[in-house]
Amino acid sequence: MRRDSGSALVEALIGSAIVAMTLGTMYHAVTDSAARNRMAEEKRFAALIAQSEMATVGPIVRVESGVTTGVQLGYPWRIQIEPLTVGLPASNAGQVLRVTVFVQSPRGRQLASLTTFALGRSS
Repeated sequence: MRRDSGSALVEALIGSAIVAMTLGTMYHAVTDSAARNRMAEEKRFAALIAQSEMATVGPIVRVESGVTTGVQLGYPWRIQIEPLTVGLPASNAGQVLRVTVFVQSPRGRQLASLTTFALGRSS
């Protein structure tokens, strides 16, 4: 019986170490998950802003080559309209333009971009 008196203490220490490692791993997983969730929400919000700004091309922003910028709820955005250069044949219908909307985080990291094509005036 005297030989087993120290083994209970060792078992308790080993058990405590295992619990501490498990709690540390769980804490890391929860904080990592929260950070990923926050990033996904920020990207979703930026995509909504990009869709909103894309909808302004035509009714509000003229469909012609150029750049338009602004800030919506702290997120800087840029609409870039440029001619599509893929060797399309000349047309009386108008010029095909590439319209791209970029949205950045308030810290300057690009979060979202949308691209579409629009028909501009003939030049």
